Amino acid sequence: MTITLAAEAGQLELNAFEPIIFYNLFQSIDTLGFAVETFVDNCVTGIIANEKRCRELVENSIGIITVLVPVVGYQKAADTAKKALAQDKSVYEIVVEEGLLDAETARSVLDPKKMLRR
Repeated sequence: MTITLAAEAGQLELNAFEPIIFYNLFQSIDTLGFAVETFVDNCVTGIIANEKRCRELVENSIGIITVLVPVVGYQKAADTAKKALAQDKSVYEIVVEEGLLDAETARSVLDPKKMLRR
């Protein structure tokens, strides 16, 4: 807030408030740096991902529908996403049920590991 007020009160390039702007900017940067250190020490260090749960969340995410757009087209992909949300099913299940792709092709296209390599 101090930086904003000082910048507003200054006269373009003849800003007499530059010292207070820089002082508060550097103070804010230091505070943010200390906050990041505290966050890392108390929250990040020692975290171990639950790989099974992470994979489950990715596979059941509606976001993976985007990989189907080049294969089935935007409209069919959007309709599939809506059905998956409405029926509380995975995108994979809807794609196979609707006959958009066979089970093997759907499994291959919707594989999260393959999506990372594109």
